[in-house]
Amino acid sequence: MKRTAIFLLSSFLLVLILLAIAIYVPIPLDPYLDFQVLHRADSGILHGVPLYDQAGQAQRVADELGVSVDKVLVLPFPYPPWYAVFTLPLALLSIDVAVRMWFLLNIAMLLASVWLLTDGWGVHKRLYSFIASFLFLPVFGALIVGQYVFPTILGMALIVYALKHQRVGLIALGMALVTFKPHIGIFILLAVLLYLLLRRDEFGRRAFWATAFTGILLFLVGFIVDRAWPITYFQSLFNFKNVSECEICVSLPLTIGRVFELGFDQSAPVAGVLLAGLVALFIGSTLTGIYDRHRLGNEASIAFFVCIPLLVNPYLLNYDFSFALVPLFYLAGSAKSKTDWLWIALIFVLPWAGLILFERAGNSVLLVCVLAMISIILTRLYKEHTILS
Repeated sequence: MKRTAIFLLSSFLLVLILLAIAIYVPIPLDPYLDFQVLHRADSGILHGVPLYDQAGQAQRVADELGVSVDKVLVLPFPYPPWYAVFTLPLALLSIDVAVRMWFLLNIAMLLASVWLLTDGWGVHKRLYSFIASFLFLPVFGALIVGQYVFPTILGMALIVYALKHQRVGLIALGMALVTFKPHIGIFILLAVLLYLLLRRDEFGRRAFWATAFTGILLFLVGFIVDRAWPITYFQSLFNFKNVSECEICVSLPLTIGRVFELGFDQSAPVAGVLLAGLVALFIGSTLTGIYDRHRLGNEASIAFFVCIPLLVNPYLLNYDFSFALVPLFYLAGSAKSKTDWLWIALIFVLPWAGLILFERAGNSVLLVCVLAMISIILTRLYKEHTILS
């Protein structure tokens, strides 16, 4: 209890310090990039507009700006309702201050994630990792535009750390955070839930039920911002698909689909085939398959299930590849040769090379990087099983 109290007090003081910086330090950030979607949604909630009421949200913005509603574009909110609940305090701030606060909070979450992912590393190696994380291109871009990836990255890092140290509370918190980006976090969520069930020990049972209880809490929390959210959330996702262009998506299913002249709506079967193939490769790499509980819960397997959505999701943008930090830190932590470090360096540098040489078209390099990582992970899983056998 004493440790928890110290943590909560420290977190409160940190938030106060960040808020003071956000108010008084004029960090040059554009609040009308990706961040405005979250701020407008949260502001609407404080004015009594349900989160997924797109028409109501647009009317409120129009009234605030003093223009007709047809001159306002408000995108459907594409995230689960608890994301809005936990970011509601940002709507109490002006959008200029709020975007700076969000930027600082994202930095704090990134640093915390790296701290957890580098648990057990040497001091110098850990320090270099903090610096490197900011220079990873998708992370750099996500910070600048105010994207929403960092709570889920923190959730993944918490899961890795909690499984290593068998911390029930941290697993439940990490599992909650990965749902903030459900189309990315669902794979690690299901894999870890299966792992906890297969453990059949005290830790596995406690962690599973703590996660289930947290899930029920999130479900109930969602009603705070939209009383009909189990219905309206999925309607919002459908509406978002209709208004959000995918010409700039960085997606392996779409890339394959274009070869066969398939559209976005036909990419689901391609994604399904890719998912089935990757799961089969995972089972084959461990030989004993997913029923080897130790295999399913180790850091290599977690890294694998973080990579999966980066290869099978049809709707991905370049900032979504910020999640590649998790497998990248696994590779760095387990590197044993110059060849290993050469691969890590290439994965780190190639996105910058693609941007410099080909601008937005160079984003396809991110898919190559994830394919390289998943190949290395599968190879290591196979070698580990062969050695242990």
